[in-house]
Amino acid sequence: MDDPHQCAQSHFSALAEQYIHSQVHRSGYSLERLIALLQPLSGALALDVATGGGHVALKLAQNGAKPLASDLTLAMLKAARANLQAHGVAISYAQLEASHLPFRAESLQVITARHAPHHFPDVPRFLSECARVLSADGRLGIVDQIAPEAPAAARYINALERLRDPSHRWQFSLSEWQAMLEAAALEVLHAEIATTRLDLYWWTSLQRNDAETVLRLRVLLHQAPQTVRAFLKPTFHEDGSGNISFDHHCAILIARKAQ
Repeated sequence: MDDPHQCAQSHFSALAEQYIHSQVHRSGYSLERLIALLQPLSGALALDVATGGGHVALKLAQNGAKPLASDLTLAMLKAARANLQAHGVAISYAQLEASHLPFRAESLQVITARHAPHHFPDVPRFLSECARVLSADGRLGIVDQIAPEAPAAARYINALERLRDPSHRWQFSLSEWQAMLEAAALEVLHAEIATTRLDLYWWTSLQRNDAETVLRLRVLLHQAPQTVRAFLKPTFHEDGSGNISFDHHCAILIARKAQ
């Protein structure tokens, strides 16, 4: 499927419930850290882009913000709404695409996107839209998986990700993120890398990969060049399961309009 929007919608329509219950998405350090860095949130008009299971939107509401949970995929948005209604929070919902934010200039105090921008076809345009609709004192909070700085290693890891998830577009290095934010007239206030240890079988079960895809990913991890191994630090389990654990790196970035 050539159209990235159609690919994402088709892919995530079938996986909505997976992302509601995924431990990595519904909790964890990067979620708590993102909300802590965005404080104070009381009364802030907030937009959570590509909300997935609605986990960031829920935290925003619980911390006093007035969030709008948005997603390109209607099935995902409906699943998020059911999840958030069960928590008894008042949240609005909208189906929209990250590169076209239908809001007036300087109308939002907070914009968030967590575990999502690597699916966006045009991240620089998304960031330009964020800069346009953020208020002068507003904050943009991004959490997304990152690639190594070495281009060849980044290409290898992105190929792994795309094999596992056909809707994956590209994960950038930390320095590329910082450069894109600067090019969008956004000033980085905070940048850190959070590392989580994942295992291959959980990682592939989230996408419901078939046995052939899991085998291909195992082979690629076994045959990974040294620059990739140094980044992922894979451990090949000796218990006969064939499982592999590895590091998963996410950038946590807070930015505002350049002053």
